[in-house]
Amino acid sequence: MEYACDTKGNEFHVRVSGRMTHSDHRGFRGILGAIGESAAPRIVFDLSQAEFMDSSALGMLLIVRDAAAQQSRVVALQGATGQVEKLISIGKLHKYFEVG
Repeated sequence: MEYACDTKGNEFHVRVSGRMTHSDHRGFRGILGAIGESAAPRIVFDLSQAEFMDSSALGMLLIVRDAAAQQSRVVALQGATGQVEKLISIGKLHKYFEVG
């Protein structure tokens, strides 16, 4: 997994590319740290370049969501296609995230 973070207005964007699996938990800590440093009320994960996600990746996203909810922040998942889109649908993540 590779990622890049930036702030756009009142949104903190995380662009994820490649495969996001259990082996990426250390890299994911970097994402959590960057999100924690941001004061943006909305966190947007751009998944348009994500090729694959496993159940561990869903767990990592839920960790972000739980932390954001404690701070009254919103987390959105955008641009998912293929296997990633199917996983989001099967996992019913629309119940926990804004999905678009």
